[in-house]
Amino acid sequence: MTSSSLPDSDILTSAIEKIQSTGILVIGDVMLDRYVTGDVTRISPEAPIPVLRQRKDSCVPGGAANVARNLAHLGCAVNLIGAVGEDEQAELLIDALSFLPQFTFHPIISEAKPTTTKTRFMASNQQLLRLDTEDTSAITAKQAEHITALASQMIDSTKIIILSDYAKGCLTTGLIKDIISLADRHNVPVIIDPKSADLSIYAGADMLTPNLKEIQIAAGEAITSIAEIEQFARNILTAHNIGAMLVTLGARGMVLVTGKTSHQISAHASDVFDVSGAGDTVIAYMAAMLATAHDNLDAAKVGNLAASLVVSKLGTASLCPGELLATHTHGYNVPSADAVQSQISDWQKQGLTIGFTNGCFDLIHPGHIELLQQAAASCDRLVVGLNSDASVKQLKGAHRPVQPQSVRQAILASLTSVDAVITFDEDTPLKLIKQLKPDLLVKGGDYQAEDVVGFDEVTSSGGSVTIIPMLDRYSTTSFLASHQLG
Repeated sequence: MTSSSLPDSDILTSAIEKIQSTGILVIGDVMLDRYVTGDVTRISPEAPIPVLRQRKDSCVPGGAANVARNLAHLGCAVNLIGAVGEDEQAELLIDALSFLPQFTFHPIISEAKPTTTKTRFMASNQQLLRLDTEDTSAITAKQAEHITALASQMIDSTKIIILSDYAKGCLTTGLIKDIISLADRHNVPVIIDPKSADLSIYAGADMLTPNLKEIQIAAGEAITSIAEIEQFARNILTAHNIGAMLVTLGARGMVLVTGKTSHQISAHASDVFDVSGAGDTVIAYMAAMLATAHDNLDAAKVGNLAASLVVSKLGTASLCPGELLATHTHGYNVPSADAVQSQISDWQKQGLTIGFTNGCFDLIHPGHIELLQQAAASCDRLVVGLNSDASVKQLKGAHRPVQPQSVRQAILASLTSVDAVITFDEDTPLKLIKQLKPDLLVKGGDYQAEDVVGFDEVTSSGGSVTIIPMLDRYSTTSFLASHQLG
């Protein structure tokens, strides 16, 4: 049967809130993705090839490391295990991963193998050439045993395991079997992005996420119809005790097959700019959904939506929660300021404790969500003061906000921790605080309470001010900077 491409808005919002700090273990072929960008203004006199004048050399995590990066930006607590060489590329990859929040990389150092590196030479946002540096020979048995031992140490804090197989030598047949066995003993699901043509090596997994080309290679024939894909997938599931298979079909969407059912999920319309890493995004979001007890179909829809958003970006990229939530803001009716103030007044008459916090909330990220959840736990009703577009531009510069205030307001209003949202045009919310007279003023960050705007006004009327430490390394500015390749 054919299913809508979009997940239910309530399910999506609830999932993003539940996903925060969920423990996920990623094991597989980590890579360094390098982007050498520049300008082409002439053809070489030595050969009929373009001459690239380099402007920038950027490095981002690729392969299994990109899967982990997606999860970290979503808000999960991530452990990543992968093999790297004793080389400069390993240092660059480790450095790129060091900036990720709630993230720990456990590199397996290989003296014999270089760090897998894909170098893309680009001009005018187009690839001119890709240079791959790799050794696809298998890691040693001792290294595989080390990975299994590390996974055993982390299993109690892990809700799901992802095996990201790029056929670069990390995921040996024996290691895959050992990890699946370990997970089974601890009742932890395993989801695998497979690369081997022999799908039997993934026996016992909970889900596989191949693309069409990969299942055609596994089948040994060019199966293309939905019926053929479903039948092949079901045969594999039955033969090898695999729970489900999600086959990604590019512009045709996805097909989710279980032992008894199948769903065709149409592609979510988007402007495709770069498909690099789209499969990484799918498996990351699928795993995060499954780790928080959502079913396969809802997980597939969220993975489908996330992939449609990430392919509109340049290079190997990731998302933040605000980008997903923005897809469900159409049709939201922004209440007037008078209506919001009237509602707050009613709550105050009922004797409810009113909490207040404020910010730009541009591209909602896990740090925002953590702040709002903690603030909501300290009061009966949480009101958010939202900087208007004009106010954000004044504070952040002409290039901000990324999302207009109507979208930011709708996203905030959809969160279960938020009871009301009201915008203000000034640089600070002081005028709004005087008007609303909240019982509790909440500020996220490293502040002294008495330095918070509104401290005197709230405390003089018997209220209090609470400082909530922000989750380390989450910010809209740093997220945007990490996606600037040109």
